[in-house]
Amino acid sequence: MKTIAQKLNMTPEEFEAMTFGFYFRWCESVTTTEGDFRCVLSNSGVNRWFMTELAKLEAEFQMLTNRYEGSPTVSTQDYRDLYNDTTFHMFNIRPMVLLENAKIKLPRGVKVFNQILQN
Repeated sequence: MKTIAQKLNMTPEEFEAMTFGFYFRWCESVTTTEGDFRCVLSNSGVNRWFMTELAKLEAEFQMLTNRYEGSPTVSTQDYRDLYNDTTFHMFNIRPMVLLENAKIKLPRGVKVFNQILQN
């Protein structure tokens, strides 16, 4: 049985980068401020939840595609389209309790520096 990366014709590094990009975009979709985004992106509980839910959807993708392995009529683009359709459901679910706990509310007037201070 081929791995998902093989079906999508990606190296493991490309697949990992794609997964991180997906997580990054999902975090953007569940937050409204830059501070909340950074807190959610770096929260291990949210990340663990995301990866667990993504694994469920990837298992569904594998189940749907295993019977077509080696078929000359199924292209890499077909696999990619199905993977995108299957995993897109992540944008419809949110672990509200985890998200609320991950967001750090900064008091008014506290500025967050985004750049490295140089001497």
